[in-house]
Amino acid sequence: MKKYTIADVARELGVSRATVSRAMNGKPGVGKKLREEILKYIAVVDYKPNNLAKALSGGKTNFIGLILGDIRNPFYSELAFHVQRKLNSEGYVVIILNSEFDEKRELSYVQMAIRLNFAGVILLTAQNGGLEEMLTEENIAVVLINRFWPGFTGSSVISDNFKAGYIATMHLLELGHTNIGFISGHANSLASHNRHIGYVQAMNNLGLKTDHLYHQSSDLKMETGYQIGQKFMALPKKERPSAIVIINDMTALGFMSAIKEQGGCIPEDLSIVSFDDISIASVQGIDLTTVSHDTTNMSLKAANLIKESIENPAHKIEQIIINPKLKIRKTTRPYHSK
Repeated sequence: MKKYTIADVARELGVSRATVSRAMNGKPGVGKKLREEILKYIAVVDYKPNNLAKALSGGKTNFIGLILGDIRNPFYSELAFHVQRKLNSEGYVVIILNSEFDEKRELSYVQMAIRLNFAGVILLTAQNGGLEEMLTEENIAVVLINRFWPGFTGSSVISDNFKAGYIATMHLLELGHTNIGFISGHANSLASHNRHIGYVQAMNNLGLKTDHLYHQSSDLKMETGYQIGQKFMALPKKERPSAIVIINDMTALGFMSAIKEQGGCIPEDLSIVSFDDISIASVQGIDLTTVSHDTTNMSLKAANLIKESIENPAHKIEQIIINPKLKIRKTTRPYHSK
């Protein structure tokens, strides 16, 4: 079956390609009778516009960019799966862009979205502002997912990261731990910052100070968690905390691997709580105690927000906050003196 182009449609009907385009997009300059004739014909021949050609000609496409930090992380891949499935069902093409939290790469993706006239972009970025302004100036809809920063005026969907850090730490405190370390994420990540503030608040509520306690930083990768775990085991036992809050499951998995490899036992020697509740966290033998952000719900809400932003420019701006929940498994236990 022949695949019709806009040139074919224009030639068969004896009109210009611009006329066909105006008729399809509901723009003025085409009479009612001719518009009906064009729409009827393209329905009969099942003409579908070429999005790339449309992009290069300056027209808005149905492309939506999803800029993620690390698609290898199951948290991000699950998020991408649900966003893509939902928006595909609504007629949009989701283009997944993996930045590895590299700010220059994120900038290049945004510039590409502008150049190719994307309809919208969902951002999960390492940066704290700036990219969304570039997009909105070009009338490209923007939604933040799992990220937010002061001054952002668009829609977003995030987890309550302060509460996440608070409930993770409170779980350990309720088990009797008082020497609780923390492994944070990227220095400029507001999510990491808020989880740490929740940790500090929980400790301070019991009169415990944190400035002298074990604190390391990671880049959210498993291999980095492994390296931190090796350094942790090299510390004298008296300098190790009895429990630790770790910024995400991937870092925690690498950390746990190093601890076990060097003869440590979890939770007998060290209780661990992390964040994200990726699918592998519940696998027998891992059984990681972690804080869930309800990734499916977060993804679907972000997809709905970007669709509304594209299709209804006068839409109501929404900041949706997902309530985190602690999933207690087998990496924590009541404190006992060593």
